[in-house]
Amino acid sequence: MGAAAIFRYLAIPLRAAPLLLIGTFSVLLVVATKAGLLGIPLGLILLSWFSKYSFVLMDRLAEGVVEPPVLSTEMVNPLDEQRPMILLLMAIGLFYASDAASYWIGERGALVLMFAVGALLPAVVAVQGATGMVVQSLNPRRVLGLIARLRGDYLLILGFIALVWVFSRFVVASTVGDMLPFVLRIALLMYAWLAMFSLIGGVLFERRFDIGLDDVNTPASLDTGDDDDAPDERVRDREMDRIYAEWRGGAHANAWKTVLSLVEKSSDQITELRWLYRRAAQWPDGRLADRLARELLPRLLAKRLTGEALDLVRERLKKDPRFRPTGSADLLTVVQLARTAGDRATARLLLQDFSTLYPDDPAQAMVDRLNTQLQ
Repeated sequence: MGAAAIFRYLAIPLRAAPLLLIGTFSVLLVVATKAGLLGIPLGLILLSWFSKYSFVLMDRLAEGVVEPPVLSTEMVNPLDEQRPMILLLMAIGLFYASDAASYWIGERGALVLMFAVGALLPAVVAVQGATGMVVQSLNPRRVLGLIARLRGDYLLILGFIALVWVFSRFVVASTVGDMLPFVLRIALLMYAWLAMFSLIGGVLFERRFDIGLDDVNTPASLDTGDDDDAPDERVRDREMDRIYAEWRGGAHANAWKTVLSLVEKSSDQITELRWLYRRAAQWPDGRLADRLARELLPRLLAKRLTGEALDLVRERLKKDPRFRPTGSADLLTVVQLARTAGDRATARLLLQDFSTLYPDDPAQAMVDRLNTQLQ
């Protein structure tokens, strides 16, 4: 990657959204440190949100979205983004493992081992950014394969991380650093952290054709070998890339707003929803596909496309047995279709938690009778 591209990605955290986040969090972290024990929960929350934002920033840049994201409530959902915690646990595990290894290989050997294994951690983060899957980043073949493909650019990442470490030591432990206001020192460290993730995301995008990981591009962007796509199809692909980037970045509400906008503008909304669903169904995260299926299902039933509707529900149930239509009426219609088709297993599965999902529904008596008949 050229010098111009490197500086361009290092400047990303200085744009409005991340710079505002750095400024705000720096002030709040100062407040947390001044508050003593009462400030510990605030500090932990801020650090958690900041670390999650850094992964979202990397994801956006890896997808080619140059505009940094704005921190949203969806991004800070503790159940939605687990990668920072995985990275922390791996770092802690590396520290304790190298300490234990010193008993057998000595302190110098343990130090060499710690640096050697630690040099793999950026690749683990990069695989997560390329695939969006933690499991893939724990596959040694994936990690080592990525390093082999990036070659000099991976050395660039390691070199910049080393530079950040030296810079952090200068800010925290030098005489000059001690002269800086505390809030400015925190802001500089936060910029350096975001710059690392920005550079990793930039490398992933710039080398996207060389990396060779399954999910480095969205499923919609994979080369099908057909060079004669119509212009409107390429436009739809770009729209799907945008939805994919928003969804992976945690901005689920924005992604769904984009979906609804595309559907409303379409002259054939069912066809549009089918196309969107087929693309989203290829993603590792099945939540958007579930939501699209719930949006498509009542339209199929209204058009009496009952076979397609039943197949759609079966497909989603194979991915996630907890999938259910939005409304109880649609669910009961699909249950009757499955029963008529002789698929009693699907009918029973859809009815098993009816009273929990649709409390006080007038159709509960009918559901009880159906459950009895399906035994």
